[in-house]
Amino acid sequence: MDGLVAEPVSALSEGQLARVQAIYEEAFRPDLRVPFGELTTPGRVDQTFVALEGAVPAGVAALRLLGSVQWSFLRYFAITGERRSQVLGRRFWRLLHPLLRAQAWPTRVVFEVEDPGEAAGAQAERVIRQRRMAFWTACGARLLPAPGYVLPDYTGSGVTEPMLLMASSPPVDRGQLRQLVLAIYTDRYGLPPTDPLVRQALASIAA
Repeated sequence: MDGLVAEPVSALSEGQLARVQAIYEEAFRPDLRVPFGELTTPGRVDQTFVALEGAVPAGVAALRLLGSVQWSFLRYFAITGERRSQVLGRRFWRLLHPLLRAQAWPTRVVFEVEDPGEAAGAQAERVIRQRRMAFWTACGARLLPAPGYVLPDYTGSGVTEPMLLMASSPPVDRGQLRQLVLAIYTDRYGLPPTDPLVRQALASIAA
């Protein structure tokens, strides 16, 4: 036993929740965050898990069910700043899959990562993004060939952003990839299939 466990957020005390909120808000800039209460409210299509070292929260993972294609979408994944680059993230990632399986959720997981090529000339930011991608690659995830994917303005900040998609188990053909990308936009973000962002992303997936 390595002392790390993962628990549903509903099992935490108020003090532990405050710690999880601090981890979440430190890891994601305001225009990418939804209200923390949204991540702690039980729902049919949302789950949040917390990595605990002893009784101390060390990481958080929030997921949404893509019911139309039976995938899980990783909305947020963060490790507390002082424990990054210490293998804890990979250990937490490995714990998520049996938890999903136990709750009859899909263990195929897809998620967005910031594109190093869109770092607007800031070398420090480019390096950070490259390290994040290296982390996910070390976890076994692979890039999906959807170059026209753009993150919609889901927080009301007025900002959209080109992103890369990665998955723990990549779709085996282009048709499945199109279905998955469509489900992200419709099931995760509530966009209609006719939205320009959806059309652009689907058109970028080679036949």
